[in-house]
Amino acid sequence: MDFDEILHHVGDSGRFQICMIILLNILSLVLSPHDVLENFTAAIPAHHCSINLDNSRSEVSTDMNLTTEDLMKVSIPMGPNQKPEQCRRFRYTQWQFLDSNISTFNSTELETEPCLDGWTYDHSVFTSTIVTEGLSPPQPWDSDQYYHTKHEISPCEEGLKSSVKVWDLVCDFQSFKYYAQATSLAGHLVSCPLSGIISDRFGRKPLLMYCSLAYGAVGTYCAFAPNFSVYCVLRFLLSAFQSTILINSLILVLEEASVQWHPTIIVLSGLFNSIGQGVLGGLAYVISDWHLLQLAYALPFFIFFVLFCWVPESVRWLIITGKTDQAWKELQRIASINGKKGIAQNLTTEDLRSKLKKDVNSTGKLFRIKDIFINPLIRKIVLSNSSLLFAELFSFVGLLLDVQLLGKNMFLTQIFLGAIDVPSKSLTYFTIRNVSRRPLIAFLLLTTGSCITITIFISEEMYVLRTIIFILGKGCFAAFTCISTTYINELSPVELRSTLNGVFLAVVRLAGVLSALTLATRKYFVYLPMILYGVLPIVATISILFLPETFNLPHTDIIKDMEKRKRLMSKNISKKEGQDFLETTEC
Repeated sequence: MDFDEILHHVGDSGRFQICMIILLNILSLVLSPHDVLENFTAAIPAHHCSINLDNSRSEVSTDMNLTTEDLMKVSIPMGPNQKPEQCRRFRYTQWQFLDSNISTFNSTELETEPCLDGWTYDHSVFTSTIVTEGLSPPQPWDSDQYYHTKHEISPCEEGLKSSVKVWDLVCDFQSFKYYAQATSLAGHLVSCPLSGIISDRFGRKPLLMYCSLAYGAVGTYCAFAPNFSVYCVLRFLLSAFQSTILINSLILVLEEASVQWHPTIIVLSGLFNSIGQGVLGGLAYVISDWHLLQLAYALPFFIFFVLFCWVPESVRWLIITGKTDQAWKELQRIASINGKKGIAQNLTTEDLRSKLKKDVNSTGKLFRIKDIFINPLIRKIVLSNSSLLFAELFSFVGLLLDVQLLGKNMFLTQIFLGAIDVPSKSLTYFTIRNVSRRPLIAFLLLTTGSCITITIFISEEMYVLRTIIFILGKGCFAAFTCISTTYINELSPVELRSTLNGVFLAVVRLAGVLSALTLATRKYFVYLPMILYGVLPIVATISILFLPETFNLPHTDIIKDMEKRKRLMSKNISKKEGQDFLETTEC
């Protein structure tokens, strides 16, 4: 008896599968904002140097009643954009600027100094972010009490200040924000190969249980991280747990559902992933404190831990690893939930053992990662497809990690970026069935790169137009993720599919890490990240010429099938051999 027949007897599209799909979608909803959460928890608010009037050599009394505008004039120089400098202040208070007849624009020759006493932040949008993390209490941006003048520090406050380092990730330390994001993305890069090995060795369920518990515990601690270094380590661990949960939950659901459900499961998971990113924009608007926002996404995983304790282990994995008795028990549970308990009782462990014997006998040579580079056809596919994935993910992940660049209202921009994926991915469901892969991927790469490049020449004041163009690019990016997933599975033979997916996933995560680090180059040339993000996808389009077309062609099981398919496309194959190939492979 075939495993699919066994699953059909106990129910392959019943209540159990529906519950598992709902659980997967909720997980996607909660986990998808993880990588872009720092758009809000690490947002950089308006800021300038804290003002210390005690350093003034002027005879004007510091006790005079000064308004906010007056303090700005005498303490903070104006920048080239005619806005207050964020990283410099006057070395000595310029009281002459209180005279309305003297212009503050001619202050470039006056002596300035760095922000020796720290910074004062605008808390009108965010009560707290990791950038503003420190001891100073939130001060309203437009209040006359916004500025710190003469303040008596108690011994208790002084001791606390010396024991806790203020983060202040602005000015010379602003690049630390991007290092934190790169460290977080590196957690995915490490976990991708390890989680696959552990999952195949110990099962899907234990890994999902303990990673959910760990995500909840580490995420809670992260909300109260005492310093920047600890915060980075915790975000690294959270990313590792997040990748493990997302990958293995999808595998678990697919392994316990009918093949006919697989496209629907993948599309729904992708849609809820996008919805989750849109929900983040609204939730961040309501929760303006980064501690609470971090907790809001960490605490639900204690509930997921309890739910995964109830979820059965993958029956397919149990059979492959020879755990027939446990597989029989899990099938009984699935049948009971699907209302087919009577049918399942007729199933014996001998049926499962016979299936196990069939699988063992049909298993061929085990491939190692280095083996995929020996075959020239596989090597060409890996290198060419990796360049496409790297270029697309590199170009847009960096922008998603710094949504403040995309529009004036970052909350609405985040919502739009999530919402645009819904029609884009829905449309992709139909284009996959009707459009050839190579021209479609080339079009998406060129459009994405063009959208990013065009925004370099659009003024930041035209934020509506910039947002529209970025949303168009985001829609192409969302479509690319779905189509590339389909294309990868069509290119890969079954015997190498897991290995190749692991290689491509590692490339994707590496692109994300380098994309985040690229944002730090903005301090050398402000447009450099945007130029790299825009040009790379356009150049990478050349790689599509080295990949075969797979639209309406049979899927392959082994490498020999791939070679036959290549000869079939080049018409370098006999009619009988081609007919045998079509009959022995899946369409």
